[in-house]
Amino acid sequence: MDARKKTVFITGCSSGIGRELARRLAERGYAVVATARKPESLQDLIEEARAKNWKLVTAACDVTDEASCVAALMAAREAFGEIHILVNNAGYGVAGPLEAVSDEYAKAQFETNVFGAMRLVRMVVPDMRRAGWGRIVNVSSILGKTAAPYNGWYSASKFALEALSDTMRLELARFGIRTISILPGPVKTAFVENVLLPDLPLPLVPVYEKTVARMRGERSARRKFEVSAERAARVILRAVEAKNPHPRYCVTIPAHVASCLRRVLSDRLMDRVIAKFYRLNRAGRSDSAPGVS
Repeated sequence: MDARKKTVFITGCSSGIGRELARRLAERGYAVVATARKPESLQDLIEEARAKNWKLVTAACDVTDEASCVAALMAAREAFGEIHILVNNAGYGVAGPLEAVSDEYAKAQFETNVFGAMRLVRMVVPDMRRAGWGRIVNVSSILGKTAAPYNGWYSASKFALEALSDTMRLELARFGIRTISILPGPVKTAFVENVLLPDLPLPLVPVYEKTVARMRGERSARRKFEVSAERAARVILRAVEAKNPHPRYCVTIPAHVASCLRRVLSDRLMDRVIAKFYRLNRAGRSDSAPGVS
């Protein structure tokens, strides 16, 4: 089957990877449904699609709200018919020492990054099964393979998404549905700037504020290895169009390196590598904490 005749449903298209992927797929002739929590953020994409005669529509979709997901999929099917490719790109990060992050923040993190993705999977798999063809692309994180300090709940949500991707890959392959996990690493998007920082207990504030400032700084280790959202979108496009896609695609050098180290190093050695990278001293403080998405 010609993948370019298929319909793609993408979440989190207000900016970054989702936006670039929607543009690239539309340019290649796909029927694209670009969604975001705030549909007004997609207005310029609508105008570009009209100017270039793309098969692209937009819809509001809050992945944490089932009614919103149902409405978005109804609009998608009304425009283009059944969905054949789902890209679960919507997500965000909650940062902070584990002892400082409340249950409320932790649950909200999972609601978007895990349950939101699976909510859409359940809704579109019947379309793919009827077609005998499909792609489910979960934009995960290298922190879903290697956890990092100050990112515990975000890492946990991505570990969960990785486990679900592995399960779907086994369960759905016989129907011609391929499940793919994307591990971006540091990408030039607003991800780090949009990281949600919960209120922290007073004794932890001075240390953590310094950590966050350096993580977001222009001289942080993250900035040295960042790639463009366009490059990440190209990797996803390659995965979508591959006849036999890999289970996982690493996008950046840090993602490749961390993935390799995780396979060959013991837990103890991996802890040492991560502690050195984050410059954690013996008191558990950090002089610098590069953010990695």
